[in-house]
Amino acid sequence: MRRTWSLLFSLLLLTGCALEAPLLRLSLGKEEVRAREGETATLPARVEARGLRARLFVEGLPPGMTPPPLEVEGKRELSLAIPAREAGTWEARVVAEGGGMRREAPFRLVVESASSQDLYLEGAVYVGEAEAAPQAAGVLRYCPTGCSGRPLGGGWYRAEGLQPLASRTEGLPDRPVRAQGGEAEPLFPEEWNLPLARFPEAWAEATGEGVVVAVVDTGVLPGHPDLEGVLLPGLDLVDGDTDPTEPVVSPLQTFHGSHVSGILAAAWNGVGMAGASQAQVLPIRLLTPEGTGRESDLILALRWAAGIPVPGLPPNPHPAQVVNLSLSGEGPCSPALQEALDEVRARGVLVVAAAGNYGRDYRDYFPGNCRGVLTVGAVGPDGRLASYSNRSAPLLAPGGDGASGVLGPTLGGHRLLKGTSQAAPHVSAALALLRSRGAASPEALEGALLAGSRSSPEGRLLDAFAALKALEGGGVALRVEGQLVLKPGEEGSLPVEVLSPYPVPVRVAAEGGLSAYLAPNPAQGTAHLRVRAPTGTAPGAYRVRLEGGGAWATAEVQVEALPARVVLSACSEGGACRSLALPSEGGPFRLEGLSPGTYRLLAFLDRDGDGALGPEEPRGEAEARPPARGVRLLVR
Repeated sequence: MRRTWSLLFSLLLLTGCALEAPLLRLSLGKEEVRAREGETATLPARVEARGLRARLFVEGLPPGMTPPPLEVEGKRELSLAIPAREAGTWEARVVAEGGGMRREAPFRLVVESASSQDLYLEGAVYVGEAEAAPQAAGVLRYCPTGCSGRPLGGGWYRAEGLQPLASRTEGLPDRPVRAQGGEAEPLFPEEWNLPLARFPEAWAEATGEGVVVAVVDTGVLPGHPDLEGVLLPGLDLVDGDTDPTEPVVSPLQTFHGSHVSGILAAAWNGVGMAGASQAQVLPIRLLTPEGTGRESDLILALRWAAGIPVPGLPPNPHPAQVVNLSLSGEGPCSPALQEALDEVRARGVLVVAAAGNYGRDYRDYFPGNCRGVLTVGAVGPDGRLASYSNRSAPLLAPGGDGASGVLGPTLGGHRLLKGTSQAAPHVSAALALLRSRGAASPEALEGALLAGSRSSPEGRLLDAFAALKALEGGGVALRVEGQLVLKPGEEGSLPVEVLSPYPVPVRVAAEGGLSAYLAPNPAQGTAHLRVRAPTGTAPGAYRVRLEGGGAWATAEVQVEALPARVVLSACSEGGACRSLALPSEGGPFRLEGLSPGTYRLLAFLDRDGDGALGPEEPRGEAEARPPARGVRLLVR
């Protein structure tokens, strides 16, 4: 009997172990989710509802931002879509309930305010039948004062029936003129690098004359015609004397130091090529003709170039204001090298270094990765980063790529070379131009270079002319692109570049009753100048002046008489309206800087040009919520 009961107990125990008790588990893939206002935040969740049906929902969010509840069975991987309708931060929780059990998983929702530039309406207005095609392409014409048709920027319009502009030169004297400065050199047409960095425009403002730039390299060829009158007495740390002449030892040597010196300061003497500046070169021979050298000699060269006394070396009677280092070595910046660079910087000397030609991050190579060094990457003629150039350098300059090299002096003539070695002397030359305008701190000079540089997908491209303007503005430059053509009742925008190491408050002043503002303001980088010509504005030329950080720029606005046109108005739920005018045949539009919410759009053919909807004027309406593309209005 005892054995029978024991067997029965064992069977019951085994049967009980086979029964699965109800289970409810909940976990989240993130503790915090972010989205911009008007977008949808996605929250990953994992639910396991074993032996029951669970209800999944969210608590703690404002009305309209809570996703609908879900019924869950078994094991599920879910993505909860949370409408981010309102900017702010909320501590919320996901809840799973079922079978008398409740599980909670907390999370934080962060909704960032949508930038005004992110909220836009973009589409087209068609006039006529529903099947009407977009505005005909027509032909391209150049019309600086503005034309009917679609503006393409830079004074070009796509329009029909325009005649070429008449010549206005009859009866004027036609004596020959000749470019002065570097443009007059015979080989200047082959130097694509100089116009790319806008040196010819800068030469009218400064040439770099009187500034000393040390070129620490393989030495120089003092008898080369392009270096005649350019070279100062220098130093040779390879042979240990004061003759920095590079010896001729191999038919394969590039005469790298002479090439770099010529890019920087080849004389404008009517022979050969044009240097980017007319600075004087202090040659210091540090590298062998094969291009090898030692860091210890580099440390000595830096101090000697800056006029710091160095035991065992003769005094330097011509201390440099800029040091060009078209060289690099792999590894971090050593304490001894950094100490020397700090001493040089304390004397007001700027050091420019090549980023390196390894296609890697420049911060893996010295001296470009040292503190206080302005490191330069290379671009080709198209302004794109060269295939060999190290990445992420703070400044880019012409160095050549593909079949296009940079022209420079060599033994018996000139040759094309490519590299960040060729890019660095462009920046050194630009610093010479800046320095020749007067005393300025290294920070001001470096800031002007960066503020004046042009933005590219891979970094900031050297612009010598803009750097000079930025220096006049204390390291800040304002740049307005194009001209704005408006009619009374219209508004439009122009891109403005605010080139500065920090956000700058910009004052905007408009003539003739125009209203204008900059968005964003304070600004750094690209901003948009929005201008409106109120109804009743007289036709004519107007100006909008922008001032900030000591710099200024002017935007030209042409207000034209009102012909027949299409007027488009977009009004928000709160009653604020924006409007613009299109050609009488309609066309594409884009409204920027809108607020969240639904907009009612009205387009009508303004036949009498009064800006108001008349009873007989065709019209069309639509609704849309920004951001939105493909908005379509039919006017008939």
